[in-house]
Amino acid sequence: GSRWKGLYKVGGAAALITGVLFLIAIIDLISTGFQPGIINGWLSLFQNNWLVVIFKLHAGFNGVQPDLLYVLNLLDIVIMALVGTMYLGLYAALRRTGKVWSIIALAQPFLGIVIFIATNTAGRCGVMGASLVISFVMLRSSIFGKETAYMGILASALLLVGDFSVGITHSNIIAILTGIGYMLLTTWFFLVGRRLFRLGLSASTGTSDNTA
Repeated sequence: GSRWKGLYKVGGAAALITGVLFLIAIIDLISTGFQPGIINGWLSLFQNNWLVVIFKLHAGFNGVQPDLLYVLNLLDIVIMALVGTMYLGLYAALRRTGKVWSIIALAQPFLGIVIFIATNTAGRCGVMGASLVISFVMLRSSIFGKETAYMGILASALLLVGDFSVGITHSNIIAILTGIGYMLLTTWFFLVGRRLFRLGLSASTGTSDNTA
């Protein structure tokens, strides 16, 4: 309904901004020639993003500090807040399909920030865990396409494997899987953002939009 159009648009904007930030991090990594010692001004913020650090540790980059996984920098907090905002829009879209699970997914990024403040441990799993939960909810809904749902599930699963294994072993294979998961998650943010904007537009015009 029209009363949800604001959440659709705000959530869509947050998803697209998050996708852009993730894309900048990929470009930053490529532009440095995969050399962690090179700092490109303000882009250096992206080198300490927790998913980039996980990738670098698995890929065997020199000079990467594992301690970076146990702190949240400003960019991480911004990303988690944006993801949480995106889930407000997703809750509005999926509330009839899986209200409880949508609320659980919505809470996870914000809980990640709370966990960090309380324990000084980055609650980074909140982003991947939330996308995994909400993607399963998407499978039961006609609002989002099945490809979007499966992309979210696969991306989250690959990134969770990379995250959970980083403290046990470092592997080039896991680095590749983490990289694939990162690119899939970036694409997923853009797909979700586009869909939420379309829902917001249809709510504004009073038309029905059930196509993914």
